[in-house]
Amino acid sequence: MIRKTFLLLFIFFSQIFFNQASAVASIDQSFLFNASPEQAPPSTHAGVTPWMATLEKADSISLTGGSYWLVMPTYMYDKETRWAVSVRNSIVESLDYWLIGDDGSRQHSHSGYYAPYEFLFDYGRQVELNIGVGYWLIVKMESRYFSSVPKVELTPLIEHKTNTDIEAMAVMLCLGGLIFIACYNLLIFFSIKDRAFLYYGLYVLAYFFGWALTFHIPSHLVGFHNLELHHLFFISLPIFNIMFYKHFLQLPEYSPKLWRLSQYLMWACIIALPTSIYLVSYTALIASVLIMLWIGLAITCGNVCLIKGFSPARYFIFAFTCLLLPAVIILPGNLGLTPDFIEYAELATLIGGTADALLLSLALANKIKLLSEERKTYIETLGMAWEKARHDELTQLQNRHAFDEYMQTVLLGQKAKRAEHLILIDIDGVTQINHTLGHQKGDSLLKLVANQLKSICEAHERARLFRIGGDNFVILLSTEQTQSFILQLDRLSHALENEGYRDTGISYGYAVNSEVKDASEWLRSADKNMYKVKTEKRRDKQARSVALTAETELLG
Repeated sequence: MIRKTFLLLFIFFSQIFFNQASAVASIDQSFLFNASPEQAPPSTHAGVTPWMATLEKADSISLTGGSYWLVMPTYMYDKETRWAVSVRNSIVESLDYWLIGDDGSRQHSHSGYYAPYEFLFDYGRQVELNIGVGYWLIVKMESRYFSSVPKVELTPLIEHKTNTDIEAMAVMLCLGGLIFIACYNLLIFFSIKDRAFLYYGLYVLAYFFGWALTFHIPSHLVGFHNLELHHLFFISLPIFNIMFYKHFLQLPEYSPKLWRLSQYLMWACIIALPTSIYLVSYTALIASVLIMLWIGLAITCGNVCLIKGFSPARYFIFAFTCLLLPAVIILPGNLGLTPDFIEYAELATLIGGTADALLLSLALANKIKLLSEERKTYIETLGMAWEKARHDELTQLQNRHAFDEYMQTVLLGQKAKRAEHLILIDIDGVTQINHTLGHQKGDSLLKLVANQLKSICEAHERARLFRIGGDNFVILLSTEQTQSFILQLDRLSHALENEGYRDTGISYGYAVNSEVKDASEWLRSADKNMYKVKTEKRRDKQARSVALTAETELLG
């Protein structure tokens, strides 16, 4: 869209250059006078010069408004008779054109902010000029303020229509782009609740309404006129934009001092809002000063945040550079400090602002991408931490947390879909090994048992293995596989002696899921059965010890 707009602007200015080169109506010089309500222009060509002698000469047009006569001698060299006279470069509330010829002709037409429009977004009126005739062009301008020094143009009618049509197309493209960008970002805000998108959408809407009023869109469409609202929207631009870059640039964190300066400027703009209604003559100057301060401060904030490592700020800087370039050229003219350097300054500013809006959208899109990447990294880190929290670091088996988590999903009692045993395993002799041989040897025993249990579980369908305590393991498997599993547990218990772990072994107990009501009861039942086994093993060991002692005494 921006590319098309710039193409249209290039064609537009090319047309203007060609028209100025080919126009053959000569406007030699102009005379500026202050106007008063009782004054009226002369009715004849010869009466213009004496009439001008009665007027008060003005050095320049005051941007705070007033009433002025602009008088220009014109001579016609071309056979073309249909021409257009217009005043552009500023809002003018009331315009009157008189064209008085030395052939006795006298033409008058009224235009201005409140008058019907003959051309799109233009105060122009069609006039008739005859070859070889000298004319006085008299323009009376009245307005409560002038956004810049008005300029009078006299161009062939066809060329004027072409210029205004191309300008209208460029304006509508820019305004259409602005309303699309605003609505799009507001929709994103309602989706993700990021306030940067809310304030940016409001900023672009304010920009849209300000320029729509400047180019008289409401006047064309519905006949709505309200000069007081024009700069209300322009003064609100810094307010919404400051709140936008507060959230977008994370300014309070990156630069608290710049955030305080931004707050001061924002409150200055809020205080200045009523001037749009109550100080209409000065509101254009006030808005120009505030906008210049805002653009300079915004670019400074963007650069500081970029230097401190916030990479999306580069789009923010590019965006405000697009706004800064026309502003540097145009705003001094709006303040009366310099003459206007370019024609069609308002259109150039609108295009710069549209480019600014587009680039700020790219900045927000880049921020969304960064947030998405950060979220992805966070989820991956959280997933790794979650997995780590569910695994035992020594044996690399699932731990008690994973066991409790899984048990919340298991159906027990009459709800059980299949009969399963919970086998609770205790490694005998680990404490003694830790005390006599050291904890490193004890850890080696636990890792050996864990690896062997893991191999046994892999040989049994849908068997689950957990380490739930220091020397306790839990296996969940179907009842049909229990006997096979227990046989291998017994072999493992006997094999520990061969691995150099004397006075060790494996004790176990199990319980079926259909006979319990909850997970804790299931584990308690298996634990109770395991201690029965441990008690029997202890009795057998004691009996063997007593028998061995008696046999030794008999032999002795």
